[in-house]
Amino acid sequence: MNFKIRTLKFKIFLLGIMLTMGWAVGQVGDGGVPGTFLNYGASPRTLALGKSFTGLADDAEAVYYNPGGLGQLFSQDIKLAHSSLYGGDRMEYFGYALPTKQFGTFGIMLLNHNSAEIDVRDEENDVSSPAFYVQSCYIFSYAFNPIRFLGIGANFKVITENFARFNDVALGADLGMLIAAPKPFNFGIVAQNLFQPKITMAEKEEKYPITLRLGTAVKLFEDRVILVGDLVTNEDIWKSDTFNKLSQIKPHFGIEFELLPSILTHRIGFDLNELSVGLGVRKEWGKISLGVDYALLLHYQSNFKLPLSHKMGLFLQFGGFRTWIDASPRIFAPTPEDKRNVLWMDLRIISRRNIKRWQVTIKNNLGEVVRTYSGWETPPLRMAWDGLDDAGRMVSDGKYNYDIVIVDEHEESLRFSGPLTTIKTKGPEGKIEIERK
Repeated sequence: MNFKIRTLKFKIFLLGIMLTMGWAVGQVGDGGVPGTFLNYGASPRTLALGKSFTGLADDAEAVYYNPGGLGQLFSQDIKLAHSSLYGGDRMEYFGYALPTKQFGTFGIMLLNHNSAEIDVRDEENDVSSPAFYVQSCYIFSYAFNPIRFLGIGANFKVITENFARFNDVALGADLGMLIAAPKPFNFGIVAQNLFQPKITMAEKEEKYPITLRLGTAVKLFEDRVILVGDLVTNEDIWKSDTFNKLSQIKPHFGIEFELLPSILTHRIGFDLNELSVGLGVRKEWGKISLGVDYALLLHYQSNFKLPLSHKMGLFLQFGGFRTWIDASPRIFAPTPEDKRNVLWMDLRIISRRNIKRWQVTIKNNLGEVVRTYSGWETPPLRMAWDGLDDAGRMVSDGKYNYDIVIVDEHEESLRFSGPLTTIKTKGPEGKIEIERK
């Protein structure tokens, strides 16, 4: 036990060193760096986390930050977001991730940055028709897990830029890894623009610099609290003559915690330019989860002279690897003496890997466990409940729910909870009137 405590203290100490180094580094702006819109942040969730997601990467936005994280997804994930930027610019984002059983995980992303209206002048400085500066990026991702705790992913991206009568198309590629160990830590590393896109507008060529992202995430209290931190730099900085190159590393930090489990999530973050806060609201309908994310960014680097920036987004999770139970009848009147009168529970399991162990618990409306089923390897496709608890006693009337947990050979779990049945053994209450003649 003392060894485990010392090990945990050492891990926390290492995390503290990393965060302290990040906090101590200086400031550097992104202005003028080609491809900045690919390092700003895409959805309200990550923006509210201070634009730090490399070491977490647990939804479709892993395509944007770290494709190596796609391998940990269990459900199909769709994300949409709209961001109002400073100066009237705006950014639109769409992301989708598809996990498969045998072929890894696939992802796509569409990102569009559109400037406010810009006056275009000719050689004589006369104003002609206004124009817009538009950047778009289309990313196609693939990730797989060669071993249990390691995810490796790659991006192939197509970038377009357009301004007035000038436009060009460029190709690029990223490579990322996510290491989910030792618990409760995740570590991510990404080399963006490893194959560097080159854009030529008119006569000047711009080459997107190779950008290195290092990130970590710490999941605490059964993943209800998550601490994240990223350090970002690019090759232009290290090729420059800057005396203190470490001061050019940009830190990003954030914290996400559940106020109401699986319903309401709060987020706080900061980087060298902005403070951010955000909320996420989730609603589950059976095996589908729909949610809304919001982020508010405050530009403290300008002494809060820039206006507040609002971000809105939607996400939808469905399909993929999951488990649930279909039960019948919906209203059940147990009769223990009749072995044919049982509640049938059909287990539905779509697992990425072979099952190592499983457990099904039945709970009353107070959340108390009344019956437990468990076992090793593949569970039966159908189980029966006779209405008795684990001690062999008849349960009381009321509504009953179930929890099912499936653990695969990589110790990753599928969980689901839902309504099971209503026990009703008593008839409707009524009155008997007796007339005397």
